[in-house]
Amino acid sequence: MDRADKCVFCEIPASAYLLSNDYFYVIADKRPVSKGHSLVISKRHVMQYFDLCEEESVALLKIVNELKDVLQKQYSPKAYNLMMNCGSKAGQTVFHYHMHVIPRY
Repeated sequence: MDRADKCVFCEIPASAYLLSNDYFYVIADKRPVSKGHSLVISKRHVMQYFDLCEEESVALLKIVNELKDVLQKQYSPKAYNLMMNCGSKAGQTVFHYHMHVIPRY
């Protein structure tokens, strides 16, 4: 799929970003399961985690840790779930790489 195929993540405006770096951006989840539930989304349109290059993998770790610091200051959760589904058989429904960061209380 390329961006012309109306990927919902490719159409998110930068004004909605909570955080960003060269490879990823963070938005609030539209259907949060807890306060602060966020999505870390790749700027490059790739389907899943295994399609990320090495630089993207490093940048992912950095932005997830940055997001954790922001969420910790704002909501003081006790724990986190980091979740990504890779492929339809794993439950992936939007085929543009993203990770759910779910604070737990």
